[in-house]
Amino acid sequence: MVIKKKKIGLIVGSGELATYCMEHLVLLGYETTIVRLPCSKVKIKKNLDRIDLKYEEINETFSLLKQRQINDIALIGYMERPEIDFSKVNYGSQILLSNVFSILNKGDGEIFSAVKQIFVDQEFTLVKVQDLLPQLTLDSGIYGFTPIGEKVLKEIEEGVKIFLKYAKLDIGQSLIFQHGHCLGLETITGTDEMIRAIINFRKRNNKRSKKIISGGILIKGSKPEQVLDIDTPVIGPRTIKLAKNAKLNGLVIESNKVILVNRDLIMDTLQEYNMFLASGKFVDKDFKC
Repeated sequence: MVIKKKKIGLIVGSGELATYCMEHLVLLGYETTIVRLPCSKVKIKKNLDRIDLKYEEINETFSLLKQRQINDIALIGYMERPEIDFSKVNYGSQILLSNVFSILNKGDGEIFSAVKQIFVDQEFTLVKVQDLLPQLTLDSGIYGFTPIGEKVLKEIEEGVKIFLKYAKLDIGQSLIFQHGHCLGLETITGTDEMIRAIINFRKRNNKRSKKIISGGILIKGSKPEQVLDIDTPVIGPRTIKLAKNAKLNGLVIESNKVILVNRDLIMDTLQEYNMFLASGKFVDKDFKC
């Protein structure tokens, strides 16, 4: 008996996550069609079905997916805000993108909601990649290698309170918190650039005061009403290395809502650096020592 493979369309941006998901979904037996965004720099194997998307002709990409009888779509990887040559947008794509055109200067939440509606209107089903590959996220628990006592737990709870207020602004997905103070906020430049700013700040201060300043917690989670089908918070091994260079003590992530790229390497790196990683619910708190 021939088992029919499940078809899925993968709309990919850039980064390790896109490569990881493509490889593992193929290993799981999915028949994939890769739709590569204009911003994507990932390499796609020659044996994989591939479509290079142009925003100005997005209706044609949708037609090709429907011809392949693909109903389920997953969006993966880092996606930049679209740059569209409005003079080249064909009529069919104008109709599809009309709601997006008017909000390109808005926050990510509004843009991703409009993008999601395009897929819904075209009768595609958006699938969260973390549902296809559950190993990408963590349940609640302590996964790092530094014990968390009551004092650190209290600081985590205070930091999460600040994060929940900041998240409502729809400007980023992470912050750095220490002793009641917010040391850094993620903006459009991303988590890693926020951490690099802390590294540079501490280097300058250490040089002036000849005193090593260390400590702090990186907190990362989702924003209210965040479209997790499209826009999911992500951390990878590079983030852990930067956090170490910034002399942070550990990381706190929202359980089942933050994707870990190369989870095994992240855990190995945490152990090497003697840092903690706590995962828990941010609204209904369930962090435990």
